[in-house]
Amino acid sequence: MNILVHKKTELHAIEADSLVLFYGETKELPTELSALDQALGGELSGLFADGEAEGKANSVTHVRTSGRLAAKHLFLVGLGKEDKLNAEVVRKAAGSASRSVKGDHVAAVALADEYAGAITEGFLLGRYVYQNHKSEQEADKRFTALTIVADGDVTEAVQAATHDADAVNLARDLTNMPANLLDPVIFANKAVEIGEAAGLTVEVLDEEKLQELGLNLLYAVGKGSDIPPRLVVLRYQGAPESEEVLGLVGKGVTFDTGGYIIKPENGMGDMKTDMAGAACVLGAMRAIAKKQLKVNAIGVLALAENMISGNAFKPGDVAVAFNGKTVEMIDTDCEGRLVLADGVAYVKHLGATKIVDTATLTGAVVVVLGGEAASLYGNDDEWVNEVKAAGAEVGERLFPLPNYPEYQKLIESSIADYINYSYRNGAALAGGVFLAAFADDVPFVHIDMANMAKAKKSSGYTVEEGTGFSTRSMIKVAERLAK
Repeated sequence: MNILVHKKTELHAIEADSLVLFYGETKELPTELSALDQALGGELSGLFADGEAEGKANSVTHVRTSGRLAAKHLFLVGLGKEDKLNAEVVRKAAGSASRSVKGDHVAAVALADEYAGAITEGFLLGRYVYQNHKSEQEADKRFTALTIVADGDVTEAVQAATHDADAVNLARDLTNMPANLLDPVIFANKAVEIGEAAGLTVEVLDEEKLQELGLNLLYAVGKGSDIPPRLVVLRYQGAPESEEVLGLVGKGVTFDTGGYIIKPENGMGDMKTDMAGAACVLGAMRAIAKKQLKVNAIGVLALAENMISGNAFKPGDVAVAFNGKTVEMIDTDCEGRLVLADGVAYVKHLGATKIVDTATLTGAVVVVLGGEAASLYGNDDEWVNEVKAAGAEVGERLFPLPNYPEYQKLIESSIADYINYSYRNGAALAGGVFLAAFADDVPFVHIDMANMAKAKKSSGYTVEEGTGFSTRSMIKVAERLAK
């Protein structure tokens, strides 16, 4: 993708296959479009007079210029009501436009310089298409060059937005991959390649090292598969003088059968996406390095296949976690919190002073929040609010769940320190309560985005299938800590 920044000039003279203009909700032709309207022989006035262009949010109106402008096509993109305008509104509108534009080169005119980054993100996220596995590759009809037209120099904002969008699209690619093409070993190898290319230090713990170090929860989940588990550690040191370290942990169950608590047939096919959390952490860590943020960060990917075999862990088995606590693993389909528990304890061991984990953890979060927000659970209200605010900045809704002390009984076991299943009682909470126990006194936040990791249809800059949700929140958390 070739991305350029251009100083704003006469709109009719901007050369591109598609020229994109943003405007707010109105019944009349906006003043700033008068010159274009004249060049187009009053066609724009006619569109507004007939109600074909009103500026409603995410609306896209196409005009063929037929040589009357330097651009071949003009697209008018609605932003909705003026008092509702913000970066997320612009981002969604740009995403909607990205799937309508024609030709290789798109020139998008920033409504204001402050929205240049949002426009860039919207276009790069909205144009995403997973490169499928057909024997005859379909022609790629997406645009290959994007010019952001602005009054001032917005190069820095556009570059930052590009890194963010690339991180999300990396997470989407990984989430969309079939499980036979992205097992724990392949994922770990990809993480090494991607991480080292970005300047990260990468370490991979294999199944022997996991047992030697005592990461027995992760090992228990992965030992039922012919493909062994892995734990990947990605390190970035952007503030050597600081003792603060951000720890990011991602659930990477590359396929989840549910184990002996087997999943129903109609939900099994989607379980290739149960590694979305690890994909998002990898994308976020790459962006943190690419943006050269003045922060120290450690990313941990807890990778395993949850399969059924003679060697698979069984309901009721007990294992000793990395931090020495014992866990009664009564539900083999609550494997995500097991792999994450070792990941959280390990990133704390490596020196993390603040921790965020992200995971497709529970079906219960769908019941609680539908498809509009992911849930947060944390052991420190200030840190929970910080992560929530970071999500709000990038348009990712994160809704905090209560952390009352009484919820600790959800993870009490009669034979071990903890149990990994709470039945239906507080099911959306129990995973977070369980994981917080492995962070101990380190500020910790758990993001459950099982309801947000996959979209059934495209809307705005969100695309069908893997979404990469939580990637930009983690990047923003790092940016806020770097200030």
